[in-house]
Amino acid sequence: MVRGKKDLWKRTVDDRSGSRNIIVNQPSDPLSRWFTDCCVSPQFIVIKLDSPSIVETIKFGKYIKALVSDLKKFQVYGGTEDSNMSLLLTAGLKKDSTPETFRLRHRTQEGFYFPVEYLKIVPLQSWGPPYNYTIWYIELHGKNQAELLNEALETIYLRKEEEAVRLLLKHLRRRRYKDAFEALSRESGVQLEGPTQTKLWNALVENGDYQAAEKIFEQAVNDGELEWYMSWQPYRPEWREMSACSAQVEERLRSGDAHVAGPPAAPHDLLCADREPRPDAAGAAPVSNELFETCDLACGLTACCNKPGPRGGHQLVVDSTTGTLYLFGGWNGTEDLDDLWSYSTKGERWTLLCRHSSLVGGPTPRSCHKMVFDPVHRRLYTLGRYLDNAQRVPSNMNSDLYMYDVWTGEWYLVCSDTASAGGPRLVFDHQMCIDADTQTIYVFGGRVLPANTEEVVSPQYSGLYAYYISTGTWQLLLADKHDEDAPQPRVSHSMLFHPVQRRLYIFAGQRNKEHLLDLWWYEVGSGACGALCRCGAAPPPAAGFTQRATLDPDTDQMFVLSGMSKEKEKRVYNTLWVLSLRTRTWSCLYRAHAPPAPAPAPGGPAPTSRAPTPRFAHQLVYDPNTKIHYLFGGNPGIQSSPRLRLDDLWSLRLVQPSLEQVWGEARAILREACYREMATQPGATVQALSYLRNELSSVMDHTDPAQVSRFQKLATLLFSGGDEGAALPSPRALSPRRTRALLRARTHHASHAHIADALAQVLGAEEPQPELTLPFEEAGEPQPETWEVGVDEDMTPDTQWHARQPRLALYDTLAQYFRPSTVPPRGDVTDLVAL
Repeated sequence: MVRGKKDLWKRTVDDRSGSRNIIVNQPSDPLSRWFTDCCVSPQFIVIKLDSPSIVETIKFGKYIKALVSDLKKFQVYGGTEDSNMSLLLTAGLKKDSTPETFRLRHRTQEGFYFPVEYLKIVPLQSWGPPYNYTIWYIELHGKNQAELLNEALETIYLRKEEEAVRLLLKHLRRRRYKDAFEALSRESGVQLEGPTQTKLWNALVENGDYQAAEKIFEQAVNDGELEWYMSWQPYRPEWREMSACSAQVEERLRSGDAHVAGPPAAPHDLLCADREPRPDAAGAAPVSNELFETCDLACGLTACCNKPGPRGGHQLVVDSTTGTLYLFGGWNGTEDLDDLWSYSTKGERWTLLCRHSSLVGGPTPRSCHKMVFDPVHRRLYTLGRYLDNAQRVPSNMNSDLYMYDVWTGEWYLVCSDTASAGGPRLVFDHQMCIDADTQTIYVFGGRVLPANTEEVVSPQYSGLYAYYISTGTWQLLLADKHDEDAPQPRVSHSMLFHPVQRRLYIFAGQRNKEHLLDLWWYEVGSGACGALCRCGAAPPPAAGFTQRATLDPDTDQMFVLSGMSKEKEKRVYNTLWVLSLRTRTWSCLYRAHAPPAPAPAPGGPAPTSRAPTPRFAHQLVYDPNTKIHYLFGGNPGIQSSPRLRLDDLWSLRLVQPSLEQVWGEARAILREACYREMATQPGATVQALSYLRNELSSVMDHTDPAQVSRFQKLATLLFSGGDEGAALPSPRALSPRRTRALLRARTHHASHAHIADALAQVLGAEEPQPELTLPFEEAGEPQPETWEVGVDEDMTPDTQWHARQPRLALYDTLAQYFRPSTVPPRGDVTDLVAL
């Protein structure tokens, strides 16, 4: 454990702040804390460690009860110097008395260890905004082995030196200090950029040859040098309603009020987040059966409905070989269902396969179950279900496994009790995946339905099981309770199978009262497992109920759609996040915190943006062949209609710019810059006009109003001589003559303290006066030299420096399409100069 000694903790406030108290954990002592006198920024505390260390986690202790001065939001900075620190964490503490641990960023973006000797904790907000800030206890964990630290520090120092040299090389080349550039590059061995980027620089900036620059960039596109840029392009969600809500559901939605959670559970009751107790259960609120009786009366209990009814806690899977969705079971707000449907995404039509599966040898009505599809034999497998207290009789407590054969259209009971066959007990809120290549089904987590009162008080969770379809046997891979470095069984989690990597990915969930925000992988072949992130290193998706996750094996991306928050108010909202398993970075693609605009009336104008109503207890599946998500049903959380469920089907296509679009954008930027330079050249009006009508017009999208407007404005440059405003002086290189001219100007404009300001300070004026940052220095008059007579050969005309500036800006724009290691750094050494 990395700890800071009392005499090494640097304080930013006086002794009354109690800064030394935070290294002693005394949660029952109200005086054992660090506190501020106010909440005015900036307020912070700096911790100095005994020696540089790799700090991996920081633990915040708390008082025995929550206070309004506790930190709701804060930031942690770190570095080897107290004057130069980097951001390591932005997080917040819960309003309770439970200590919290957070994982600090302890590696650079390139993966190098990042040692720190100073840590700065900056409070941003307390739970009571007008109150001051309080920190009760800090505990740091990490590595401080001498050999590891020496290697890490040496690497960091070399990396900083390399980046500093690259900044200098960038500046020298931009100002045309050619000899200095070549000497520094040769002596340090540091390359400023890649060979393609050097060719682009010479053609564009040095020679002004836009046609050659365009060919170089096109070759880079063909050689795959833009793959890194394309991988980071954000998605744009495109929702499409494939099957609308029924008229009764839509009417309830229009008249509904705020989105809140459903009715509270009775004390000591065991509930599934996807459904509530049955309406005949004790404490259940009465609800009208209007929505469901309408369908039954019209159908006469026959298969005449053209779409499935409203529900939540159902199962939806996709057959990516045919583009067919399969829907089974769920909870309609009144009862469990056992109907089986298919949906053709090509014909966009629902088909009822079985209205009551239990009447034809299939599973009984159920919800909170799981289902997978075997694309090899075209079979559905379903396992698990939720039972109310009244239903938990011995005859119902068997864990049955059913299979539906799509070819024959029949249900089969595979196993009447998986527990007696070495598999899991009856569970709900579990996860299930299938490895079609090896014909293996994996089941992980879930809450075991209690068989007695003792199991109700002490929750039982199910471990990781494998079911081998060919032999019909089960194997326990990971027990419920274990001490291994492996994921703990849980509920409200997600589990996905990656068919290429042959790994299971397990994300988030809840075990007992602990909300888990970790991500694990498990290799199905070897049984090895590891954590991509653990609790305390919370990924962006907040903890919630009924989250749904999918995976794209081609791009190694995991998508997570939230449901209902775990906050006290239990808000219903949907946010879609994507995690790149390659770069281990999260991005938010979609947010929906309030109901979208209602559907337009017949004949009325279509809305500009249409998206699903926020919901939980829904189902989301992904077709990796068409790259389309499908969303069906769920609970909108309407307070006035707590048992209302949805029956709409949506498709979600995540669109990224194509390589052709990016290349077209870059080509348009190049040609527009070429035209602008032509327009400024005397006597080139005819040539510029021809270039505008032909070369530039051919790469513009004339169906885009914004591009059409920009194209029309470009013609005005020909009549204004290319001047869009007064030309400001451009940065340029120094020469002996310019250096001496600067010295003379410094002498002429020497700054002296204003006498009136100085007198006001002496007399104690109340108005604050600015202080000089440096002592005043007298500048001497430069001595004339014989070489000052005449013109310097190295003096580049000012007009050339002015024409060069737009090319520099254009090169910086094009550099964003390449990997950062192949282009000059973004910083500029002149930005470090303070005058």
